[in-house]
Amino acid sequence: MKSAGTILRKLMRENDYLIAPCAFDALSAKAIEKSGFLVAGTTGQGMHGTMIGQPDNGLLAFNEMVEECGKIADAIGIPILCDAEGGYGNALNVIRTVRSFEKAGVAGIFIEDQKLPPNCPFIKKAETISIEQMCGKIRAAVEARSDPDFVIVARTDAPFDEAVERVQAYLEAGADLIKPIPKNMKELELWPQRVKGPLHVGFMSNVNAGITAHDIGQMGYKFITFPLNMLYMYAKTCMRYLEAVQREGTDASLCNEFMTFDEYQKFIGMDEYIAQQNRYIFD
Repeated sequence: MKSAGTILRKLMRENDYLIAPCAFDALSAKAIEKSGFLVAGTTGQGMHGTMIGQPDNGLLAFNEMVEECGKIADAIGIPILCDAEGGYGNALNVIRTVRSFEKAGVAGIFIEDQKLPPNCPFIKKAETISIEQMCGKIRAAVEARSDPDFVIVARTDAPFDEAVERVQAYLEAGADLIKPIPKNMKELELWPQRVKGPLHVGFMSNVNAGITAHDIGQMGYKFITFPLNMLYMYAKTCMRYLEAVQREGTDASLCNEFMTFDEYQKFIGMDEYIAQQNRYIFD
């Protein structure tokens, strides 16, 4: 049986670029798969919200994230790249981080060069560790994986010119993909010109207005995630539903927008469950 990392690397070889919406739980991951995407990501901001009802503030513990990502990976049949924050400590912590995520069945992880605890760079300016410290984490990650196809993504939150210098060192340390954080369209366009290595980028509506993920792929990016807007749509939809119930005492005004019972059972995989039940359980 091929590992998730092996499957992801095959997809990367066979496709000019991959589009990966980011899941925040097993249900959202199923929706990504059911919509026809070949690969998924996770969002730290989303998982902070759905798991502990907190902003993206680094409060989710290592073991909580590994357990949840394992549940997500188990629920779908496509590979998933997971947010591993800053590796949950120094280079020695990264060794355990890689081994634990690999055992959980994910295709790979991305590790960022922020000082701990990490935070969302769009909320608070990120502070970064030294290039040497980050390269130590990357080398530890590469050497810790038992599956050579397990994908290690190095993210940098440094300003553009410094970030370009950093990612060259990260590639030399063994990173499989580089994840910059472009702050504007100019930086988005410049990254593929300045870095000779595969690039991972998050599609941000405030930065990428007027273009599509396909446009970004054609610029030279290999892996394009949608990290936030499915989460925001989910939260807004929940509030819209609950406000209607609070206001009207019924959800009848929204009934035409629901999945039916049968549609949900098909979506969630009840047919497969019944087939397994009929195959293995006998009264």
